[in-house]
Amino acid sequence: MWYLEAFDNNTNRLSKDYPLHDMTVEIVKDILGIDDNDSDLPVIARQSGVPLDKVLEFAKYIHEPIEIIENCEYEIGLFAD
Repeated sequence: MWYLEAFDNNTNRLSKDYPLHDMTVEIVKDILGIDDNDSDLPVIARQSGVPLDKVLEFAKYIHEPIEIIENCEYEIGLFAD
């Protein structure tokens, strides 16, 4: 399953993670403007940074309220459940 993760900038620890229901690699690439030809690893095999202004674009795939924390760095990745 795809997850959106928030990492606290002060501690570098995971603050919150959100499962992204019905997420696909194509949606991730579209929202983040990723072209797999620009990297050694395809987007499905790595974590990708999510700018704060893009976090809410993932919210419709989260089944709980999301709070954007300004002091966090956001990443998206595909993890085995």
